Parts: sequence; C-alpha cells; structure tokens
Amino acid sequence: MNVRIEYVAQLRDAAGVSGEALEVPASTTVPELLRKVAATRGARLAGLLLDPEGAPRATVLVFVGEAQVDADAPQDLREGDVVTLMSPLAGG
Repeated sequence: MNVRIEYVAQLRDAAGVSGEALEVPASTTVPELLRKVAATRGARLAGLLLDPEGAPRATVLVFVGEAQVDADAPQDLREGDVVTLMSPLAGG
C-alpha cells in the first residue's frame, strides 16, 4: 500500500526532503513505518526518530491525517494515509 510521509522542521532537515511516498505492506503500524523511514533516510534521521533500542522516541510528534497519534501507536495505517512527522518546537 502507498502512504505519504511529510517531514516538518528538524526532521525535514535530517531527511533531506519535505515529503515522499512510500510503499509499505498492508497492516503497517506507525512504529513499523518509523523504522522503515529511519532505515531508508539514514543515521541522522534515525537518531531523531528512534531510541538506541529501535523504539520510537516519545519526543516525535506523529499525525495521521489531521489526528495526532502516539509514535508507538499499534494502529494500522491505510492506503493513502498522510503521515506527518515533526519534532517539538521551542521558542521564546
């Protein structure tokens, strides 16, 4: 199935692209998608998305469509989903 990934802020810089389409198996979960993205986009992005054990970092903000979900959400993604990945922003 095909899903669209959008990268925002620091994650966009680390990915080197603002977005991409990925082909993933049916019933792919958010954590599985994060691991696939980390494996294909390199160590810099992988370090921001995953902890040393390969689990999604709690600091990663994940949106599926308009809804925010936990980075370790077990929910299955669906064909055509748009997944937006961002890191928390700080400012003053």
